Amino acid sequence: MTNKKKLWSIFGPVIVALVLVFIFFCLPWSGHHSAKTEQKAAVSLSPTVFKNRSLKVQALSDRHTKYVPFFGSSEFNRMDRYHPAVMAAKYHSYRPFLFGSRGTQSLPQLFNMTMMSKQMQNKKAVFVISPQWFVKQGVMASAFKYYNGSYANLMWVQQANPKSPYDRYTAKRLLQLLGHDGSVGSYATKISQGKSLSKWDRFVINSKITLLHHEDNLFSGFFIKDNYDTRIKPKIKLLPNQLNYADLSANAVKEHDQASNNNPFGVLNAFYNKRMRGKIKRTADSQRHFNYTQSPEYGDLEVVLKQFQRTNTNVIFMITPVNAKWEKHTGMPMKMYYQTVRKIKTQLRAQGFNNIIDYSHKGSENGFMQDTIHIGWAGWVDFDRQTAPFLEKKQPQPNYKMNDAFLSKDWLNLKPTQKNLQQFKSEHHIK
Repeated sequence: MTNKKKLWSIFGPVIVALVLVFIFFCLPWSGHHSAKTEQKAAVSLSPTVFKNRSLKVQALSDRHTKYVPFFGSSEFNRMDRYHPAVMAAKYHSYRPFLFGSRGTQSLPQLFNMTMMSKQMQNKKAVFVISPQWFVKQGVMASAFKYYNGSYANLMWVQQANPKSPYDRYTAKRLLQLLGHDGSVGSYATKISQGKSLSKWDRFVINSKITLLHHEDNLFSGFFIKDNYDTRIKPKIKLLPNQLNYADLSANAVKEHDQASNNNPFGVLNAFYNKRMRGKIKRTADSQRHFNYTQSPEYGDLEVVLKQFQRTNTNVIFMITPVNAKWEKHTGMPMKMYYQTVRKIKTQLRAQGFNNIIDYSHKGSENGFMQDTIHIGWAGWVDFDRQTAPFLEKKQPQPNYKMNDAFLSKDWLNLKPTQKNLQQFKSEHHIK
């Protein structure tokens, strides 16, 4: 056997396999998903759905089912019978498509939204803001990497405008969270410096996106957690046929009282047994030094708001409460918490985001909280009461007026006293 034949016998099959794999991923697979797969994906809270594209794009393009994006974090995993997905299936014309798990703060949500910009154009959305996001370091790098793969990052880079202060800010944050290494890092470096990407850069980006698009079409429908059949569908029949919020709220409080009777904090018994029992002494005064008033998260929220303006998305926001009994035990300074909420609301309202459900003072209401920081039972009932009319009825067109002063270090580090907020608004000509 000649040397050429020997080499071919060794490397030939590998080369052929690589060529076949390349051709396989380059073929224009349709990537169509069934209505059942859409339904499952909408409540899966799966990182696969979050970081990829085809399922959410198809669902939000579905005029028949009327999916509405609900952006948030871990609260959506509290699936009792009053959960938004259960209530919508029983009573409403829309269906929530849930984007939220622990760690999906503003910046991961921005990259998520970028992948479905067209589908959000002139539509409505729900965005849940948790003051606990606004810690000193902002979103953790590990959480950002977990929810944002190459597909989302490259799609953002593809659309980024180096002349925009919002995109330059995002590029800098991308570098802080991913580092300067790799192709995404090199593209983000250019954008952060206000430099345009070269034709070769764009060719490489578009080629990679094409491959990732085909891969997504092929595999995104697999390995999705089936929350719909196991956690949503069985609870739909537990709701009365007639929607009456007063009755539902009363029933929710009764259910809370029965399901949280083994602890003094009013949290779900199972949560108390798993997460709190045996730790009460250790957690006393454990949150007395918490501070959410100064954080890069305010800048990250600002680029999300800019994205909503770009797509002209009409948004209703919800600001989450904290369990008052638990926070009294842990010593969280509630003055700081309310200042954080005031700063968030100032940033929203100053730019025309006026649809706000503020639950920051609801943490002491009976049946409102399922655990220490997440609403449930009566909380979900009231959430549905306020969001459903916004989503089902025609709303005035939003009039967003962005101000990039909310990206500045002055704002990120501002201590939100009434005087400081007023001075900031005056200095930057904010009404």
